[in-house]
Amino acid sequence: MTKLVVCPNKKSDIKKIIAKVDAIILGIKDYSVNFLDVELTEIEEIINYVHSKNKEIFISLNKNFHNPELKELEKILRLCESTKVDGIFYYDVALINLKHKLNIDVPLIWSAEHLTTNAYTINYWSREGIDGVFLSNEITKKEIEDICTQVCVKVFVQCFGYLPMYVSERHAVNNYLEHFNLKTRSKTFRIEKEGKSYPIIERKIDTEIYSSFMLNALEEYVSYDIDYAYINGYELDTKSLMDVIDIFKSADKDNALALSGKLDSMFNTGKGFLYKETIYQVKK
Repeated sequence: MTKLVVCPNKKSDIKKIIAKVDAIILGIKDYSVNFLDVELTEIEEIINYVHSKNKEIFISLNKNFHNPELKELEKILRLCESTKVDGIFYYDVALINLKHKLNIDVPLIWSAEHLTTNAYTINYWSREGIDGVFLSNEITKKEIEDICTQVCVKVFVQCFGYLPMYVSERHAVNNYLEHFNLKTRSKTFRIEKEGKSYPIIERKIDTEIYSSFMLNALEEYVSYDIDYAYINGYELDTKSLMDVIDIFKSADKDNALALSGKLDSMFNTGKGFLYKETIYQVKK
């Protein structure tokens, strides 16, 4: 049975949704992108709390790491092992190398948003020791289904919420504000283009841009043969997030169409690339 893994919009929501979900995913501040970040000093307490409720918790360390950060990364990996984290979402191959070098016993989930697109590469990394994969949001429903039949690792697929489109270590917004001598205290911005509004977050380590709509893959969710369905709680208030979780938990093949329509009426939704085949193909 597919498990629901949720990243809330704020830390206080963890206790409010924990009874409704199977797993929580969080990022560690300055070491993660596109997830709710918590301070490293807080993470052990949160892990212990989630486990006390017999739920799973995944930690995201899915950024590119620089050499000066590796020592601290080693400490974080050892903390994840000692607290029995259920898995680490990673981007940088440094995580695999450190896991082997330090003999760390923590499951790794390959989470390189735009690269996790085919079974061949996933199976390669499986032989190198990964335990799961967070599939790209830029492949079709059919490609997701095909991959699931060809890999032997746990598969995570986003089924609701804003889609991450772009991450850069450049501070694009701050550079713009400085260039035009503008001042603001806001931490969230938007690009308005062709009638669409794209949320932007700028943080100490990066700039992140999200889709103009929330993915609604409820109908696909009930037919997927996947291990984890991911709900991104970014910009969802507590009530909205709990409503979305309840709808997913009550969905089946008989009512999915009606419930999907309910989500469409509640939010600005879309299907992303689920039914848009790429025009670019690798030559065989």
